[in-house]
Amino acid sequence: MLKIFPINNFPIIKKDDNLAELILQGIENNATEIKDFDIIIIAQTIISRAEGQIINLDEVEPSEFAVEIANQGKKDPKYVEMILREAKNICKNRNGVLITETKHGFVCANSGIDRSNVPGENTISLLPENPDKSAKEIRMYIQNRCKKKIAVLISDTHNRPFRLGAINIAIGCSGIDPVKNYINKTDLFGYKLKSSSISLADQLCSAAGLVMGESDEGNAVIVIRGLKFKQKEISAKALIRPEERDYFR
Repeated sequence: MLKIFPINNFPIIKKDDNLAELILQGIENNATEIKDFDIIIIAQTIISRAEGQIINLDEVEPSEFAVEIANQGKKDPKYVEMILREAKNICKNRNGVLITETKHGFVCANSGIDRSNVPGENTISLLPENPDKSAKEIRMYIQNRCKKKIAVLISDTHNRPFRLGAINIAIGCSGIDPVKNYINKTDLFGYKLKSSSISLADQLCSAAGLVMGESDEGNAVIVIRGLKFKQKEISAKALIRPEERDYFR
């Protein structure tokens, strides 16, 4: 049976905070402990805050191109400028609604930039520069202290083509294979599966999202317990659909 629970009363994170140590302190304060095969899901925003990926838009000078796009959708040109700076490609631009490919390779709205859960009226959070590295550093710190086999996922809220409602997905992964493969397994009627795989990391992040919330819940760190897995070091980028097979792009 899976158990999903938050680290309650987790502090507001500031730049250069030691997130791994704070998670360990939070676990202790919640009168529990890390166990083998715990999966720790961490909200992207607190990773970005700890790593200083917070931008004050008052200090941003928009380009002419940013102003042009902003005028199409009545957006803040400074906000659009940061979207462009964080993008490798613009995949879609319709009336100022921007779908971009980020420097990491993620295809999402507004380069993954978030205006929620960051302090200040005119501040935004960028995605972490290297979410996989961040996840691995936190995993190794906790694992070395607790001597337990764990996994760490960094979760972000994304919209999806053809579906209403955002879900949480994994943008950073350490200690677990983000894809579960069913190829060559048989179904209930003996049919051998030829192409079936699921995004295990995204499913875990979405399950955590039910507890994490999106507004003022304050549950930025979630523990999922009860899923057995083989420890592997595979990037969350393994979940990105290759461009030649990405019909949306």
